[in-house]
Amino acid sequence: MPKNREDELLRRTSFKILSWVFTAGFGVAAVVVLISLIHHPEGGPMIGLAACLFTIALGRRIMGSRIGLGASAVTVVNPLITYTVPYGTVAEVRGGGGGTLNLVTRAGDEIYCDGFGGSVIDSFIRSTDRAAERIEQHVRRGRRSAQQAKVIKRFTISWVADVCTIGALICIITGGIVGF
Repeated sequence: MPKNREDELLRRTSFKILSWVFTAGFGVAAVVVLISLIHHPEGGPMIGLAACLFTIALGRRIMGSRIGLGASAVTVVNPLITYTVPYGTVAEVRGGGGGTLNLVTRAGDEIYCDGFGGSVIDSFIRSTDRAAERIEQHVRRGRRSAQQAKVIKRFTISWVADVCTIGALICIITGGIVGF
């Protein structure tokens, strides 16, 4: 997401690690199930393969949540929707103290940041507090130069998750045709 040296990416380290653990673990399981198709070509292993691929897709989408701080806007990447919020549009940054990080726009809309949802562990580590402080610094700096603009809302693209979802759907259809 960062495009130049001024951009900053906020993401929990545990999300990055868990994302790769999901991908590697269930990827290996998918390969094992795929190899078992050689010996048992019926639809059962296809459904197992689909389950592995769907789990990878789910893990990548959830654990891919992050916040990008650019030159003129904060980008909140949630599992399904990505919000690009110009700094001039941000009225308040809420969160911290083990709570969930939210951006409140001048229009009164509240944008939940999945990447920094509240947790018991966060009350000790305080990553949400640090993220809220970094966002507030960028917002204060960006408000001086930025004009109020509209929030852009679009579908989040996650190539690995999207390819795994399509692969899982193909496996389910194939498993249905071959027979469970």
